[in-house]
Amino acid sequence: MDAATLLLFNAAILGALASPGPAFIAMIRSSFVGGRRAGLMTGLGLSLSAVLWSLVALLGLSAIFAAIPAAYTALKLLGAAYLIWLAIGLWRGADKPVDTALPGIAQGFRLGLITNLANPKLVFFIGSIFSTILPADLDWTTSAMVLANHLALELAWYAMAAMILTTAPMRAGYIRLKSKFDRCAALLLGAMAARIAI
Repeated sequence: MDAATLLLFNAAILGALASPGPAFIAMIRSSFVGGRRAGLMTGLGLSLSAVLWSLVALLGLSAIFAAIPAAYTALKLLGAAYLIWLAIGLWRGADKPVDTALPGIAQGFRLGLITNLANPKLVFFIGSIFSTILPADLDWTTSAMVLANHLALELAWYAMAAMILTTAPMRAGYIRLKSKFDRCAALLLGAMAARIAI
C-alpha cells in the first residue's frame, strides 16, 4: 500500500472523527463531568471499539449484513435502544449539579466502548472506506498495519479532545450551562437513535 492511499484513508477516518455523533457526545460529556482521566478512558474505549468495527469490516461482516438484513436490523435496533437509554439518563439528570466525585477508570472506558459498539453503521462506513480507498487484496501484514494506524489516529484524536475539553474554562462553561447542554445532547442522541432505527 502506497503513502497516498494511506493518506486518503487517514483523511476519511479523521473526517468521521470530526463529525458530531454519539461518540463525540460521549467524549464531551465524560470529559466535562469526569475530568481528564474519564475523558481519556472514554477515548480509549471509543478507539478500541472503532478499530474492532474495522477488523469486522476487514473480515467481511458488512457483506454478511447485506446478505442477512435481519441481523443488521436487530443490531441497529439494539444500538438505537442504547442511545435512547443514554438520552433519557442525560435528560433526567440535566438539573442535577455536576458530580464532583470522579468516576472510576472502568466507567469511562465502558461508556466509550459500548457507545461505538452500539453504532453498527460504523461497520458499513468503515467497510465503504476499505472498499473504495484500500486495495481489495490486502495481506495480513498490511491489514494489521492499517488497523494499528487506525488505532493510533483514534487515540491521538480523543487524547487531544480530552486535553482540550478538560481545561478549566471549558469545564466552567459546562458547569454554567449544564442543564441546557445535557438537554440538547439528550435530544441529539434521541434523534440519532431514531435515524439509526429508521
